Amino acid sequence: MEATKHWWAIFILTAAVYIIYAYIQPIYTYALLDPRFDAHQYTKIYYFFKHSLPNYQVSFPFNTRILAPWLASFLPFAEPSTNFIWLNGFFVLLTVGLLSTIWQRLHIRPFWRAVGVFWILFHWKGIIRMYLPDPINVDIGGFLWLTSLLGIVWLSTSPKPVHHYSRWVIAAGLMLVAIVGTLQKESFIAALGISAVVFFLNKKRLNDPSTLLFTLIALGVSIGVYYWVSMVFPPAHPDWRNSPSISILRGINRYFQSPELFLKLPISWLFAFGGLWLALITPFNTQINGTPFLLFLRLEFWLWMVLSIVGGGDTTRILFNGMPFMLTYFLIRLNHQPLWVGGYICLASLPLMRLYTLEPDLGRFPTQMADWCVECWELSRSWGYGAYAIVVLAAYHYLLSRNFSFPRHKSNDIDSHR
Repeated sequence: MEATKHWWAIFILTAAVYIIYAYIQPIYTYALLDPRFDAHQYTKIYYFFKHSLPNYQVSFPFNTRILAPWLASFLPFAEPSTNFIWLNGFFVLLTVGLLSTIWQRLHIRPFWRAVGVFWILFHWKGIIRMYLPDPINVDIGGFLWLTSLLGIVWLSTSPKPVHHYSRWVIAAGLMLVAIVGTLQKESFIAALGISAVVFFLNKKRLNDPSTLLFTLIALGVSIGVYYWVSMVFPPAHPDWRNSPSISILRGINRYFQSPELFLKLPISWLFAFGGLWLALITPFNTQINGTPFLLFLRLEFWLWMVLSIVGGGDTTRILFNGMPFMLTYFLIRLNHQPLWVGGYICLASLPLMRLYTLEPDLGRFPTQMADWCVECWELSRSWGYGAYAIVVLAAYHYLLSRNFSFPRHKSNDIDSHR
């Protein structure tokens, strides 16, 4: 009963926030927007499935990301942006509801769950405020499938015995998310690969030995689906360089050509998760340390850090795409800390949240692009935020050195009450 009330409360809150922002938030005028924006490619896919375009002329790497445009093409509204807004709203509700339920099952305290939900709903790079201005995207659905993978890994690493029917439910879930996650976005393959690595390294600690086999099969299915869709929906301009590995090398090359980009990385990371980064230097007293599930979160953490660097320059957005893993990792590390830590983190994050403003229609006002793209800023603009981060870090270190108590909450151990 408590879990049901919790889910409905989150559902109502998320729906209310999404509807309010959908009503007040300007949407890009795509006809005036730079043709290099991703939305133009996804619009082509949408119209192809609407049977309004005779040929599939979509550039790499967008050509394989067919799931969201295909689903949106079934909705009845005339404008593609309206169909995507409705589809994304459905994905947002399921993502927030599922992720908050996982946090509850992990025995993360209500205060920290509230911090996590607030961050998802109101952060200007979050799944609502960032994507309602630019609704024709595939990232929103990606959050749902990554959250589903998070839940499957948690179930698979549970210390409780796995019943026979549960084993096949987990296997079916892995296969399903492997397919839909890959059709949503190819980065899902890397996230799924991390789970295979974790299960391989901890194969003797798994309740069900078949979990590793199922995961390896799901990974093979994911890779197969990617190459199948690449052949059925090839890029508009075939080239040997149209591959994920070459894209990664191209992303690395950007930093050799423009070394000053390295100086912008910390600020981009800062904007993605604000004061929650303090979790990495907070005393970590919990029995979850060393468990397969924590290893999974740590590896996913580093995966998305790397992807944010080599993924094409949009560092803050790409790092936030790993939100289901990153945010869960932060909250687990902070779960045992007293409320003053949470208060400090929230206070330190507020100047980075931009709660007082809305993103403008960048089609009509392209000169404001630099205000809403951290990576587009002049390097000099980042120094103030760097100084702010140093002050926040120094003050936090001082407070920790004052010997504040960090009471342990036995009931918060994620494996204690499964």
